[in-house]
Amino acid sequence: MVTRTGIMIALLLSVGGSAGAQQTGAGTQLPPGHRSSTAGVYTSEQATRGAEAYAGMCTGCHTTAAHMGDVFVSNWSGRPVSEFYGFIRSAMPKNEPGSLSAEEYASIVAYILKLNGMPAGKDVLPADSIALQKIRFDPPKKGP
Repeated sequence: MVTRTGIMIALLLSVGGSAGAQQTGAGTQLPPGHRSSTAGVYTSEQATRGAEAYAGMCTGCHTTAAHMGDVFVSNWSGRPVSEFYGFIRSAMPKNEPGSLSAEEYASIVAYILKLNGMPAGKDVLPADSIALQKIRFDPPKKGP
């Protein structure tokens, strides 16, 4: 037997989606407690520190163009920011992988998010792989 309450719950679920989920710029939902990189997950000061660290540690091998644009975005889109953080922390700089502080790596990631059009926010991007698992790399919407 279908009850009136059961019909209302089914209707709410079909219209509203799951409770507590965050809508991303790409229109997909994140689980509760997760955020999109388009939600201001770093501060502008942190990205400035990241730009300085990038200039000192990364530009000997990389250009900024290598860390932005369609190819870069397609490689990381939809993945947790922790994967990119973990990759650069374990592999960079090439001559001394893992030699920077956790905060320096997080600042470099913040700078790369900025390069890819992610907005700054009021919270510092954490230098913690567990916390970064809850932030998904979502490129900002293009066009109208």
